[in-house]
Amino acid sequence: MDEQNNEGIEYEVNVNGGVANGTANNGTVGAGLPQQVSVWSKIKSFLLQDVNRDIVVTMTPHQEKVLREVHDFWFQEINFGKVKDFLFQDITLGLKK
Repeated sequence: MDEQNNEGIEYEVNVNGGVANGTANNGTVGAGLPQQVSVWSKIKSFLLQDVNRDIVVTMTPHQEKVLREVHDFWFQEINFGKVKDFLFQDITLGLKK
């Protein structure tokens, strides 16, 4: 079914209600009307975004100090001697000797 609206653009209406082969007065062929942005297309665009871009994090000197301490804690070298000394230390429960 061919129709013409007030702006002079001819278009063809599909069975599903979509528009195909829109032609303006100046002879250019459009891709039809833009699709409605759905939740899935937003999620897909977020998941498929470019991951090779540089990320810049700015921190205060205090935040850098805390991050360095946390990093040093997580990546400290642990050997069995330190673990054994910690697990088998003497515990006093308020009794003085």
